[in-house]
This record gives sequence, structure tokens and C-alpha cells, in this order.
Amino acid sequence: MAPGREIGQWFARWRARSRMDKKVLVADVPEVKPRMAAVLAHERPLFVHTLGAALTALAAEDFDLVLIGMHFDDSRMFDLLRDMRAGSRNHAVPVVCCRMRPLAFSALSTNVIEVTVKALGAGAFADLTSYAEDEGNQALARLVAAATGSG
Repeated sequence: MAPGREIGQWFARWRARSRMDKKVLVADVPEVKPRMAAVLAHERPLFVHTLGAALTALAAEDFDLVLIGMHFDDSRMFDLLRDMRAGSRNHAVPVVCCRMRPLAFSALSTNVIEVTVKALGAGAFADLTSYAEDEGNQALARLVAAATGSG
């Protein structure tokens, strides 16, 4: 193998393990894209807005993390999580589910959602609606860092 190619392969492996620049699939409604992009400024996010697009991406590429919004594709968060864990090439990738848009839910409803996403294989459910935007972004950034091993 040529020395330049060897160094290129080493660099690619190093970059994949580095603290920043993790590939993140973000499945959520278009309205939260600017906020997610700010949270993921040091990552490589791929934004999808439909279940079909998410499943296609999961079949075609390897990800370091999957973020699924509760409102994704008309509330298909559970469907994507179930389908992902059932057999995509990314079935073992960490998943964080979140709610960034307010809904009139009781604390019990939020607890049921959290238990359900964890039962389906997600690592966490973050209800960011109770935070100020900056605090919520910081909380989500900490979850991303913990899930990708960056923090």
C-alpha cells in the first residue's frame, strides 16, 4: 500500500473516533432544523422529515447517533425507532428521542412516552419544552456528547 494512502486511511479512522464530527441522523419536523443545526454545530447532521427518507438513510449509511423528534412525520417517532431496531444496519447505534415543540401533555403522558422509547431501545427521551431555548440546547448537546462518546 502506498504511504499516502496509508496515512489517508489512518486519518479517516482517527477522524471517525475524534471528539467532533460525528455523523448524526436527525429525524424531525422542518421547523426544528435551525435549532438542531445549532446544537449539532460540531457534528455532521443529516436531516430527514419522513419515515421513508429516514429508513433509506439508515439502510445506506452508518451513523454515530440518531435523534428522533416526537413530532417527526406526523408523530412517527415510535415507528422509526421500532423499524430501526428491528433490522437496519444501524440497529445498535445510540438513539435519543426528544420533544422540542410544546403540546398539552400531562407529566404522566410524558413519563409514558419516556418509558416507551426506552423499551423500544432508545437511550433517552428529552422533553426540552420545559427549558428556555438555550438551556434546552445545552441539555440536548450534553445528551449528544454522552451518546456519541464525545463528552
